[in-house]
Amino acid sequence: MKRFYINCLIAILISGIAGISFNTAQAFGLKHNKKSQAVSVSKDNKKDYNIDNRAKYTNDIHSVFSLDDCIRIAIEYNPSIQASFYNQDAYKSRIGQAWANYFPSINVGFELSRTWNHYNKEIFPYYSRNVYNTTGYVPTVSANMLLFDFGKTKAIADMAKRQYEGAQENSKENINVIIYDIKATYYNILFAQAQVQVYKDTVKDYELQLSQAKGFYVYGKKPKLDVVTAEYNLGKAKLNLVKAEEILKVAKIRLSKIMGIPEYTNYELSDEMSLNKFGIDTDEAIKLAFEVRPELISAQKEMEAAKMNLRAEKRNFTPNISIYGSYANNLGSEYNVNTAQVGVGLNYNGLNILKIKKKVDEARSTYNMTKAQYQEIKDTVYFNVKKCYTELQTAAEAIVMAKLALDQAKEQYRQVTGRYKAGVGDAIELKDGENTYLNARLDFYNAILNYNVTAANLEQEIGIPLKQAEEKVIDIKQEDL
Repeated sequence: MKRFYINCLIAILISGIAGISFNTAQAFGLKHNKKSQAVSVSKDNKKDYNIDNRAKYTNDIHSVFSLDDCIRIAIEYNPSIQASFYNQDAYKSRIGQAWANYFPSINVGFELSRTWNHYNKEIFPYYSRNVYNTTGYVPTVSANMLLFDFGKTKAIADMAKRQYEGAQENSKENINVIIYDIKATYYNILFAQAQVQVYKDTVKDYELQLSQAKGFYVYGKKPKLDVVTAEYNLGKAKLNLVKAEEILKVAKIRLSKIMGIPEYTNYELSDEMSLNKFGIDTDEAIKLAFEVRPELISAQKEMEAAKMNLRAEKRNFTPNISIYGSYANNLGSEYNVNTAQVGVGLNYNGLNILKIKKKVDEARSTYNMTKAQYQEIKDTVYFNVKKCYTELQTAAEAIVMAKLALDQAKEQYRQVTGRYKAGVGDAIELKDGENTYLNARLDFYNAILNYNVTAANLEQEIGIPLKQAEEKVIDIKQEDL
């Protein structure tokens, strides 16, 4: 009989382990969103965030980065992205923790005791002495396993699954924001490089004008004022060049920081700002954002998780059905009695109807709150996508207007330069023409920058990169600038 009880207990433990294996596989067999995301990160692409195992970027090595290179480096090196990966892994473990309720709970113990028994000789005259000492060694093992709890565990596991899926979307949203920061900073660096080149060209022009002014002054064709004015213009142009170079350095430091390699700045950028249009209208952009925007999907998962939590709290009114077993061997005791037990029980654990009722009320309020938050985020996405799309159209028109202004300023500068070389124009007229042309070039580059940053912002609000059309906002050549 003792062997029978022991075999029963072993069978309980084995069946419990087999049950949890099935439930765990079921819990982790998640269906991932098939929609295209801004960046798709598979399990194989996720690396342990260990600085010692990563390639080092040192300033003694020169690199040329494209925009895609910067994004790839950020996914591998940016600590915020790595933290979001670990955060979603933590949420994933909660699914297994929920299903662990069906795993047997095992208790193992060992007791060592010594007993002194005093017998009354008048009652027990046949005992030779009135004190008996006994020593007991009592190893015990017991197990308790939940068989069915009327869906409480499943509701908790479903809630954990929704929270894990929400954490996955939060990781994608984090990547989405960082990609926008990379694009905006990348384009600002390209603009800063163009700005530096503009001021370099200006310095060369003013050096030539200073040489001309000195020549005219020597031959008495121009007053000393022209030389002083040319010297002032050259000095200011050099100062502007120094400031532009400083802005470029700061922008590169910022890009390095976003990529997760803050100390590395010995690189150049290979891409240029785009002038391509995007083949999408407002309604398509809004519809696409509702389908794939990670922040919106995460809010939806939070709403579903709150609904699962409400279901779990309601099911706390139901009992649990469990199976249990135990075995104890009283080695060394006076009677050496071995005991074994196995059975099935139905019980309530800490049943408090009022507390359960209030927790249900709290869960219902939380669910209603998440529904309202989801709608708020949805409305915000709708507004931002529409706003960014309108701004993108305006930015495209601004490029065309800026190019027209640039062409006029260039022609004006050509005329005043010719007049000054011919000895007809004066220094003030030349300076005005130079400033107009300088500002027109910067305004044109700034319009292109604004168009690209606005496009990146629209992509962030939608949640995926947009496909560019072959048609350009405007066709330009380098000599047109």
